[in-house]
Amino acid sequence: MKPCLSRGALAGLALLALPLVAAAQTSTCETALQNAAYTPGANPDDARLNCDVDRAAGIRDRARQIYGVRFESKVEIIDTASPSGAAYVYNVLADGEKLTLDARSVPDGKGPRCRLQVPLADDKANELTVLLSSAGDPSVPGYGPREEVKINPDGSRSMRLVFDSHDIITRAETAAGVRSFSRHAGSDDPVSRLNNLVIGIANISPGWVCNAS
Repeated sequence: MKPCLSRGALAGLALLALPLVAAAQTSTCETALQNAAYTPGANPDDARLNCDVDRAAGIRDRARQIYGVRFESKVEIIDTASPSGAAYVYNVLADGEKLTLDARSVPDGKGPRCRLQVPLADDKANELTVLLSSAGDPSVPGYGPREEVKINPDGSRSMRLVFDSHDIITRAETAAGVRSFSRHAGSDDPVSRLNNLVIGIANISPGWVCNAS
């Protein structure tokens, strides 16, 4: 008779495997970045974007394991590292002519599991539509510069490079087709403004429902 592992043992093995998966992804990304750096005509930012898209997919998969839902959304925003330490997945869904926001926290291990479902007000939905149009412009890059942008009191902008980036990965249905983006949380362009609009709506909403993990 084959030995049988308990659920606790299986869960423990799964947790032990997570660092190995993360290490494999990191190694794959490092290889891709090195190849892009030494391949004539290759764009290293494309490799960086692909790495971030893969990282976002891992967070999305964890969200599905926790909440058991999968969306085909107009906009998906994945905040890889919020101030609380959890990642967050934000989906903007088309509900007829209306838009609905479904947001979920994705703790790394133990932590509260929180979910928000709220319709977007018409003015916010219109603003989102305008930003989606801007994000679809071919001049808007997929991988944005890692810069912290500050708006000064006189309206001018000051920027500084960041080395420890707080990454937000976005997938959006634009007039130019589906596009993926990666931005530093403190950057400022149409994609960052789209991210900030959706995350800002979630942040001030009283409709979050949380359960302990």
